[in-house]
Amino acid sequence: MKLYPGVSSPIAGLTPERCDLVVVRENTEGLYVGAGGTLRRGTSDEVATQESINTRTGVERVVRYAFSKAEQRSGRLTLCHKTNVLVYAGDLWTRTTEEVSAEFPEVTLDYAHVDAMCLYLVTEPERFDVVVTDNLFGDIITDLGAAVQGGMGLAASGNLNPPGDHPSMFEPVHGSAPDIAGRGWANPVASVLSTAMCLAALGETDAARAVEAAASSALSELGSMSGPEMGATTAQIGDRVATLVATG
Repeated sequence: MKLYPGVSSPIAGLTPERCDLVVVRENTEGLYVGAGGTLRRGTSDEVATQESINTRTGVERVVRYAFSKAEQRSGRLTLCHKTNVLVYAGDLWTRTTEEVSAEFPEVTLDYAHVDAMCLYLVTEPERFDVVVTDNLFGDIITDLGAAVQGGMGLAASGNLNPPGDHPSMFEPVHGSAPDIAGRGWANPVASVLSTAMCLAALGETDAARAVEAAASSALSELGSMSGPEMGATTAQIGDRVATLVATG
């Protein structure tokens, strides 16, 4: 979640200096595992359950990566959950995060309930640098973050395998938008920024910085972040980014 120069945020007065953070989301567990069921379906006594599955292995994996990411950045990590209500899952996340924190003494750890997180992302995004959270909460706050940074067309993401023994996948947060296919209205910058994330994950730091810088420059030249108001087509923006990368 990063506000680039020249991009208008729906949050009045928000500047790039106040909006630059990373959300690390556990992406295999929680409420999204599909555990649950329905009893007495279609009757007035119907009951539906949806189970959240959280394992020590899964939580520790994502928390450890988040700490390492915070160590590379400003040294601040925020755990986002709802521990006052989700007491069992919350306890696992809290204990695991606090235990792993002992291995990263240079990183400052704090906590935010997910509802407070949503409020602060709008009013004070500068409170956060790296945020670690579960699958559902990460899904919610990253979409909100995309809006704050100027729109879904700017939101990049990566599905990471930190050890590198299996593939990682990088993609824009937005969908495929088939309703505007062929019109040249889609902003390709989220895809470009996802490519920069891929390069960084591969250790190609200089290339990643060059691609991100080119995307940032291209964004500052657009009249809008999507649609015909951009003042350039999808292909033209892509060509402009490529030119900026090539010319440095």
